[in-house]
Amino acid sequence: MKLNDQIFDKDDYKLVVSIVARGYSGEVINMAKAAGAKGAVVISGTGAGESKQSFFGFTVSPENEVVMIVTKTEIVIDVIENIYKAVDFKSRARGLVFALPIDYVTGMSHIKEDEEE
Repeated sequence: MKLNDQIFDKDDYKLVVSIVARGYSGEVINMAKAAGAKGAVVISGTGAGESKQSFFGFTVSPENEVVMIVTKTEIVIDVIENIYKAVDFKSRARGLVFALPIDYVTGMSHIKEDEEE
């Protein structure tokens, strides 16, 4: 048995990324969990797009939160749809959500433990 066989998870995962206005990451996480996701990581950031606003003559860049969720491929559509319901790009959250493929993953033991219970 190779070390890779012991380290890498054999299940198929996707990375769901959601970018929302600051303060909306909690809604993203709650909706993702309602669809079966097990957790998330939130990173704060500043947008560099063209949606800057002016405040008393000063240009203010919008502050964003990036929510990253590693989830099984079989529920990724449900997770994205749930997130979109709460924070779509037309809402005050100005949300964007998409999924990326993951080639290799390790450290997903918390998902395996939940499945065994």
